[in-house]
Amino acid sequence: MEPVAARVRRRPVAGDTPPTVVEVASPETLVAMLQGDTRQAAGTGALEPPPDTAEPDTAESDTAEPDTAEPDTADLLVAADRLMSWVVARQAELVAALHTEVQDQTAAQAGSRPGGRVGAGLGFTLTAEELVPLLNLSTRAAHRLLDQSLRLVEDLPKTLQSLGAGMLTARQTQIILDEASTIPAQALAGFEDEVLASGAHLMAPRLKAKCKRVREKLHPESAIARRGAAAADRHIEVTPDQDGMAWLSAYLPAERACGIENRLTFMARALQNPQETRTLTQLKADVFGDLLTHRCDPGPGDAHASGTGAEGAGLVDLASVLGVQPVVFVTVPVMTLLGGNEPAELEGFGPIDADTVRKLAAHAKGFTRILTHPETGTVLSVGRDRYKVPKDLRRTVLVRDKTCRHPGCNRPGPACDLDHTIPWHQGGNTSYDNLAALCRKHHMLKSAGYWHYEQPEPGTLTATSLTGKTYTTLPQPHPF
Repeated sequence: MEPVAARVRRRPVAGDTPPTVVEVASPETLVAMLQGDTRQAAGTGALEPPPDTAEPDTAESDTAEPDTAEPDTADLLVAADRLMSWVVARQAELVAALHTEVQDQTAAQAGSRPGGRVGAGLGFTLTAEELVPLLNLSTRAAHRLLDQSLRLVEDLPKTLQSLGAGMLTARQTQIILDEASTIPAQALAGFEDEVLASGAHLMAPRLKAKCKRVREKLHPESAIARRGAAAADRHIEVTPDQDGMAWLSAYLPAERACGIENRLTFMARALQNPQETRTLTQLKADVFGDLLTHRCDPGPGDAHASGTGAEGAGLVDLASVLGVQPVVFVTVPVMTLLGGNEPAELEGFGPIDADTVRKLAAHAKGFTRILTHPETGTVLSVGRDRYKVPKDLRRTVLVRDKTCRHPGCNRPGPACDLDHTIPWHQGGNTSYDNLAALCRKHHMLKSAGYWHYEQPEPGTLTATSLTGKTYTTLPQPHPF
């Protein structure tokens, strides 16, 4: 372990004040401090220091001894933050180690088959699938954690070491990772060295600005080429929120996004008048919704029918004009349709209020009846003895499962396959207690033998991963 004087030069706080015990403490000492064990905390050991990339402090700080005063609340808060940095670094190392184990097992399993081979990206996918139920993550979050952990361990080792030593916070590290994500491998080392030279001293906004400047300076590709590649990833996302609301976000070229926002503002301001009670923000949201779901009818109409108040024109539902009829799954108690207040269930979202569901039902082209137990509300099973799943049985299973039944997957049931838990060719029946919704990816992983499933009770699924971890998922309760 190097002397305190050498460690002081790398302190994230500038100046010549002596370091505190918290700033040079080991993870064990930090834990002891946070638990209030002052005796154990007195025996300090330092975290492993990061590489000497920081700007040197003054000569006075080279000889500074740590301040051994008993930590107060502020010191303990710093201790918790440093310990969090160490934990994040340790997690990245363990995730990378798990990836190595999964790759080895995948290669061994593939090698045992005739012509067995591990496809590109299969090891990454299987590791992410291990992380989803293990850490209770979404698939997207698991992919992100795995990707960032591998990049820290393999591509940004100095950043990882600085994080583990508590010289970078998790937030600072995330900024560095985000900006480094699109830098080619040959420029990463220079980017890391230049950012770490003074990055630990910077608050998040300034660190982000510095990373952007360094990235632009060192990136070997032109800004035009990078813009074209980024534009290829443009997309729209819907994120459900509470109280019958949702977020609609768009990843677009910056000038288009700004242009859309400016146009919405201009149109909303044009609708403001002394009689208008909506705020500018509400008007912008209403204009946005109306533009994408309706068109103006050149004939006379109710100028305020849809909320925008366009003069001399009614607003017509685009679905009826273009002949497009969306299919939306809504599970609703029959008494709600007759005026009751029980909520309905909108597939992929959750509960919606009775008034909204009655409006949807008024425009529905038809209904699919699912019989349920009159007391418990449990969907009745329908047995079949053929491979192809009949429509009524498929609907019954989807009402039960609602989403892919793989642990952690939320892909909507209508987009999934119905999988025979005991395969048909092994004697499995096409029946309610031997079918479960699996999205195409998890269906393929099951068929390839990387994940295994059992269904001890109808709708109760037990999944076993490649590394032997077992997870049990239960059918979602009937919403009413």
